[in-house]
Amino acid sequence: MFSFFSKFKKKPLERNSAFYYRENQIQNVDDLKTVFNKKVSVLTKHPILYQGLTLDKILAVEREKQFAEESFMLDHNEVIPGHFIFFYKKSVEKYALLMQLHFINNTFIFANTKVGSESIVSDKDKQKISDQLLHHYPDVVVPYNTFEYEFMDTQGNIISTRDHIYLYISYYANNPAVEKIKQLSENIISAKFSRNEGADKLDKFI
Repeated sequence: MFSFFSKFKKKPLERNSAFYYRENQIQNVDDLKTVFNKKVSVLTKHPILYQGLTLDKILAVEREKQFAEESFMLDHNEVIPGHFIFFYKKSVEKYALLMQLHFINNTFIFANTKVGSESIVSDKDKQKISDQLLHHYPDVVVPYNTFEYEFMDTQGNIISTRDHIYLYISYYANNPAVEKIKQLSENIISAKFSRNEGADKLDKFI
């Protein structure tokens, strides 16, 4: 079982808190399993960075120092034990960035950046953003005007992009601390599944 000693301070819900619930990229245990089981074949020899940090250096105890105070903190503990998401809103040039950092039991596991704009994010915008991202990974070859791709570094950290009106950039952490969280979560999911096996099914009553 998990042992949680989270020291995250709760903030009062904002009026637009439903917005952050909708934007959460890990809504349930199936989403969590997808994150933990992510596999890619394209390899870069350059370490994957998030805002200049290798993913194993994103630490709960250093979070505010590393990223400043969050715009909103989502306590998702009732759905996934120990799960907290920190959201940040930034305006950079003409782009609106919504960033989310996911921690389980104080361990960073996943980040996502949604790139928006006051108007529609054009293919030209997406190309500019992709060019800037891939500048850090010159050995990753992506066809021009392609905005969906994924690759990993030699430590198994992954970047994956999704083009759906907005451009989404996801970062998957892989290190011993994350592996431990993965194993613990699998135990929790298995135990929950076993308990539900004996649950009543709807077709018994109709």
